[in-house]
Amino acid sequence: MPITLLSDVTEAPFVEVLLEDLIPDAAFVTVYRLAGGREFQMRGAVKARTAGSFTRVDFEVPFNIPATYRAELFDDDGNSLGFTDSASITLNVEDSWMHNPLNPRGGVKIQLGGDSASRILRPTPGVISRPKGRRVGVVLSEPRHGVTGLYLDVQTYTDADADLVQAMCGDDGQPPVLCVRLGSRDGVMRVPQPLFLSVLSAAEVDITHQWGGGAISHQIEGDEVDPPIPGLFVPLLTRADLNAFFPTRAALNSAGLTRSDINRLYSLAGTAG
Repeated sequence: MPITLLSDVTEAPFVEVLLEDLIPDAAFVTVYRLAGGREFQMRGAVKARTAGSFTRVDFEVPFNIPATYRAELFDDDGNSLGFTDSASITLNVEDSWMHNPLNPRGGVKIQLGGDSASRILRPTPGVISRPKGRRVGVVLSEPRHGVTGLYLDVQTYTDADADLVQAMCGDDGQPPVLCVRLGSRDGVMRVPQPLFLSVLSAAEVDITHQWGGGAISHQIEGDEVDPPIPGLFVPLLTRADLNAFFPTRAALNSAGLTRSDINRLYSLAGTAG
């Protein structure tokens, strides 16, 4: 039961995980991604229902480092049937991308200013206790925090991209958590990949927009956080997209597509508007 990994299924740099010819008893599947020493359950692929095959797009795969995937299969009662073989892929990407994990369609290619992440703070909460009679203090501490107060100068060059950046910071009821994936131009920053950053404020600073140039700096400061639980996801391709492209069920059937083929028509994503 091998995993097939494909990276040319969308315009944005995502990875499609394709499982075919699953054993008959496999009713659910959970896909894991290991990259940069961290393992994540893949969004939308946690105890997901399957019937012979399974496909899902990973929107959070980091760039320019190996990412290894494997899937655990479960029967109808939730009992593990074991793991598939692993498969690895490396997306060699120059540009950095950012999106809200619950809105993959809203991803945008960005450029980071030179002072982005110039100071990286990972504080350890604690106090120094000075018991009576001791010459030096005693440290009382808690586990170290992740990256805190990280500053990013996110630059866009069109109104459309600027709107996308601002929209992913809490519009439409989405939590203001951004998934930042650094391309090779910005990849020297010593921050986790992918980086999940909570952004409660994103100030716009004009660069050339007032003179018709379109450049805007979005000055973002935030803390590293856990992403939304991986069971929450918004599919790239929806039933509404298929209904908009195929006006009738007969038209869909006449295309000679299998259910697996239909689930992989990513070029139709957004057809419904």
